[in-house]
Amino acid sequence: MLKERVKTSAIFLLIINLLFLTVQLWFFNSGEKVKESFVKYVRQIPIVETFFPIEPQYSISKENLSKPRKFLINDGSLWMAYYNTDLGFSPINERTKNLITGFLKGEITGTKKIDDFTWESGLESLSIYVEYPVAFSPEMLCRIMGISEKNVPKDVSTFREFIIIPSSDESDICIMARDSHNENSIYAYILSDKYTLPAADLSVYTSNSNVYYQPAFSTGLELDEKSNVSLAPLVLFSDSQPATKVLRPKSLMNENSKNMLLENFGFNPDMSPYKDSDGGINYIANYASATNFPDGIFEYNAIIDERGILLDESGNSYNVLNASIDFAEKTWGCLSKEPLSILVSSDLSEYDSSKSYTFKFDYYRNGRPIKVDLPAQYGHDKMNCAIEITVKNGRLISYRQYMRLYESVSDYNLSDTFVTALDYFVQTLGNDVQKPVVLEDIYIGYLDNGAGTDLYATWLAKTNSGNIYRYSSNN
Repeated sequence: MLKERVKTSAIFLLIINLLFLTVQLWFFNSGEKVKESFVKYVRQIPIVETFFPIEPQYSISKENLSKPRKFLINDGSLWMAYYNTDLGFSPINERTKNLITGFLKGEITGTKKIDDFTWESGLESLSIYVEYPVAFSPEMLCRIMGISEKNVPKDVSTFREFIIIPSSDESDICIMARDSHNENSIYAYILSDKYTLPAADLSVYTSNSNVYYQPAFSTGLELDEKSNVSLAPLVLFSDSQPATKVLRPKSLMNENSKNMLLENFGFNPDMSPYKDSDGGINYIANYASATNFPDGIFEYNAIIDERGILLDESGNSYNVLNASIDFAEKTWGCLSKEPLSILVSSDLSEYDSSKSYTFKFDYYRNGRPIKVDLPAQYGHDKMNCAIEITVKNGRLISYRQYMRLYESVSDYNLSDTFVTALDYFVQTLGNDVQKPVVLEDIYIGYLDNGAGTDLYATWLAKTNSGNIYRYSSNN
């Protein structure tokens, strides 16, 4: 009965606001702005938010935001890893997403601060380790999950890693969360009893495994003490040597795509450019500049921040991120009819609408990431991602993209093992770097350094400084 009364009140409130909107549309010349502010106002009403919760809006690229990068499952006798492009990933994702969403909704019955030893003990017990590709603020992760952030536990400021401990007797489920900006801040939460994950279910996800996985912390491996290189605890040892594809980079710039690209950024395609001494082709108009560089980078910059391209007026980090992805997809549509496949590669945790903030994205193809590594040349800065979008006050003030499409041209069987690659990285980095370096991850992917030659999937290593190194043998 109470629920029906609340619904009736909400409907009554909506009718009153609709009457207000109608008066505005009839008697004032305020049209679209009134509609937009009305919708924003109604969505923020607590009653409306309760009965009509925020729904995530997905394109291909946006859908990837809500997916963890990998799961590491320990069933007590066997380790199994699933990356977000693996078969079998989706069922685990659906199960764990429900649990993490419950945690973010604040549906917990207990909280306790824990130490590193307890965190590591959780990994060594029956567990599911969940790792997202980047760190999220609580607000951002909640919006990506399509829920309100008003009840999210306040102990942790940025989320990237979770450990889910199932129940042995179908009772309490524990979720551990580590603050990615303060690794000493780790908390354990007990979910309310409406959430279940029996320990026996873990074997369902490991029983079909024919690939060996083991995290570095459990191997007992000790690297040479004289080396400057160490391994992060969750670097995964694996005997996987999957079939991959050889990729051929293809330039997307021609006269037609150039004209569409210029129009997309507010330039007249018939205007006369000037060519600088480094070979860059430059356009200047409307308080902005655009440059096509010889190595395939396109760059846009607003000369005055306030005259940048308006993406979103709300000031909300999630809305601005979505608008940025929409703009990147619109830009890509000027060049190719294929869908834009990108992964976010920069943290989404410290957005401030009044300050400039940069989103970074990587391409991926056939389920493998493509890292871009172009040196500073031809007058542009170093480029270490596929797309770089800088916003301020909801306006696009800078846009950089490496304009390349990657075509699969042949099959390629990876012959080099993880151990071979590890030996290579330890030896190479041990000789090259002066300060101690930590290998945060070793995985299979592509690296495009702008040479224009075919790309072969191989082992890549990411260090704690964010640098990417490529294993090199024959290719």
